[in-house]
Amino acid sequence: MKKSHLVFADSSEKVAVAATVTQELKSNSGQTLVFPHIITNIGGGYNENNGVFTAPREGVYVFFCKITGQDNPSSIIYEFILNCSVKTQNLVYESSTNPLRTSSNSIMLQLRQGDRVLDKNGFRWLTL
Repeated sequence: MKKSHLVFADSSEKVAVAATVTQELKSNSGQTLVFPHIITNIGGGYNENNGVFTAPREGVYVFFCKITGQDNPSSIIYEFILNCSVKTQNLVYESSTNPLRTSSNSIMLQLRQGDRVLDKNGFRWLTL
């Protein structure tokens, strides 16, 4: 299953990131979700090795994440985190009738240069 992570900046200088997972990903609770397949990384803010977006400049940023779980034994919670502080949580609910479950979430954040944003598996083991 694939998971997308998109970032856009509302400023005069463009910042944009689009990244995805191209194969199954297993993640433990508390682990940062890493999107290693970079589609675009204008401004160079996203690190595909550790999954952290570092704001290259001050501005308003919109983050979007879509999770598709397949045959997970339990619900999945993932979080948007800004500088070690959880800003949102989202749930991919477990289901015995449908093997594929999708959830998406977005958040708009006012960032300063150097602020760090990441997605983290907030609870349970997950396979994407």
